[in-house]
Formats: sequence, C-alpha cells, structure tokens
Amino acid sequence: MQETQEQTIDLRGIFKIIRKRLGLILFSALIVTILGSIYTFFIASPVYTASTQLVVKLPNSDNSAAYAGQVTGNIQMANTINQVIVSPVILDKVQSNLNLSDDSFQKQVTAANQTNSQVITLTVKYSNPYIAQKIADETAKIFSSDAAKLLNVTNVNILSKAKAQTTPVSPKPKLYLAISVIAGLVLGLAIALLKELFDNKINKEEDIETLGLTVLGVTTYAQMSDFNKIANKNGTQSGTKSSSPSDHGVNRTSKRNKR
Repeated sequence: MQETQEQTIDLRGIFKIIRKRLGLILFSALIVTILGSIYTFFIASPVYTASTQLVVKLPNSDNSAAYAGQVTGNIQMANTINQVIVSPVILDKVQSNLNLSDDSFQKQVTAANQTNSQVITLTVKYSNPYIAQKIADETAKIFSSDAAKLLNVTNVNILSKAKAQTTPVSPKPKLYLAISVIAGLVLGLAIALLKELFDNKINKEEDIETLGLTVLGVTTYAQMSDFNKIANKNGTQSGTKSSSPSDHGVNRTSKRNKR
C-alpha cells in the first residue's frame, strides 16, 4: 500500500525558505532588473504626444427649447466627430500633406470628449515630438475644412494648437525599473518555492520524521575524501604487516649463505 503525503507551506515555512534561498531571490531580482534596464534605455523607442482641441456647434437658436435640443445635438455630433476625425478619409490626406512614409501613425491618433462636453481633444502619439505636433495640427485643419462636406457642419472652431512635448510619455524609466525589481523578486521567490517543493533529499532529522520513521542515530558530516583517507590508511597498514614475514625470510637466507 502506497502512502501519499500532502505538503503544506505555512507563512513560517515561507519565511524560512526566503532566508534559505535569499541569495537566489536577490540574484533573480538583479538579473530581471538588468534586463529591464536594457530594454528601457536601449531597446524601447520613446513615444511623445501632442494634443489639440476643437469644438463643433450646430446653428444657434433663439428658442430656449430649441437651444436645449441644440446642446444635446452638439454632444451627439461630438461623438460622431470622434469617429470621423480618425478615419482614413481625414488621415490619408494628413499623410499626403506631410509626406509621411507610411500610415502606421493612424493607429496612434485618437479623438475623445468628456461626458456631456462639446470640446473634442485630438491626441497624437509619435516617436518624434515635432512630427506629432504637425500631425495633430494638420488633422484638425483638414477636418475643419472638410466638415461641411462630410457632416454638413460649418461651425468648427480650433480652440488651441498642438505643442511639441519633448518629454516622452513612454517608456517611463522609474515605473519600468520598479516593475522589473518586483517581477524579479516574485520570480526568485517562485523558483525558491519550487526548488524547495521538489527537493527530495533528506537534510535534517525533521525530514525523516515527516516520513513517519524513527531516527536511530546521528553521525557527523563526512565527505568522500574522509572515506578515501580511511581506506588508504587501512591499505597501508595491511601492506606493512604482510611484508614483515618475507623480510625476515630474506634475512635468514642471507645469514645462511654467509655461513
């Protein structure tokens, strides 16, 4: 009958494992932090943003009821503009006017407005802050000129032009390094726990008692070299004893020959 043992690790056991495998955990954190630093400072491309704002209004109305409906219509119109302004019909012209090499920038152009707000914020992310500024301004300019044809809206105002932000929004070195340190510690702890769980060697008396066995005795720690020394010593002694009779025989023979 084969007995199965269920191993449980409590908090005290985890702390013991951490103390035992502290070197492994710190080494893992160091390696992951180095890899994270290499990615942050040498591999990851910096990303910059530029934003501009515009507002689209329906024709004004003197009637109060009509004005309330006009505000609601402006908000709904803003939601429609958010989709139109980032569509290829606008961004393809931006690419052509600015002589951009490809259209990959289109995925980094977003337009959004806050809840119940008629102000639309156009944001562009790009690897060059000055090109990001040009894309944002050109997109707002093209939309304001094509809004009448696309949406039958003529009252489009650009509230502010984009400004080049020379501080990248990504990567963030402090954040990335902090994540690397935490990930390294977690990885090191996981490796330490796995090594402890799959370690089947008997290292102390408690390991024998957990198997349901009784400890009969304890010996001091010995290395293989200690056993080799004992074997060599025994071999030397036995060789010395076995050679003694032959030596006496040789001595007797020599004495007889002299006589």
